Amino acid sequence: MTKRIKKNNDKKILPPKSIRNEQSQPINSENPLVIFDKINIEIMKYIWKNPDIKSSEIAEKVDIPLSTIQRRRSRIENSSLLRKSFDLHYHRLGMRTADLLIKITKGDVERIVDQIIEKHSKSVLEVTVRIGHPDVNLVVKIVYKDNDEIYEIMRTVNTIENLESIQWSEILKEITVDRDGLIENLLSRVRSI
Repeated sequence: MTKRIKKNNDKKILPPKSIRNEQSQPINSENPLVIFDKINIEIMKYIWKNPDIKSSEIAEKVDIPLSTIQRRRSRIENSSLLRKSFDLHYHRLGMRTADLLIKITKGDVERIVDQIIEKHSKSVLEVTVRIGHPDVNLVVKIVYKDNDEIYEIMRTVNTIENLESIQWSEILKEITVDRDGLIENLLSRVRSI
């Protein structure tokens, strides 16, 4: 059972003393959105595995009252910590995906990204700016139909000023992994959001 504490007209929910520890104390004690205690971590693991899971199923699996799960799940989902999204299976549509590995020597990276998106908005899935590899500081994930299309994309991108080199790496298969350990590892480093 959780305790409700009223302070400054804000309701706060704290986990039971048997579950609460030093790591689950909120960083911002004025208005914590989510406290990462054992219950919330378990809820997040189930939501991350299956975003459509019913709260009643979680309650049954973790042996906690449904009302507690519903209240905590609502707080977790409203915290904007998790995003629910859909992925399109490009391969089923006969499309291929690749990363363009780009080295920019100087200039405004945002301007260069805008130029790439302007020229290839129908192919660009994602753009990320990177550090750590001397020959790659911009990665553009694209979707394309065949070798002629990726060649044309690379040819036009290569004409952008301050772009020193461009390589590509095709994504053949994405492998899903069990993320239980990842969730616990990430949330053990943060107390609350």
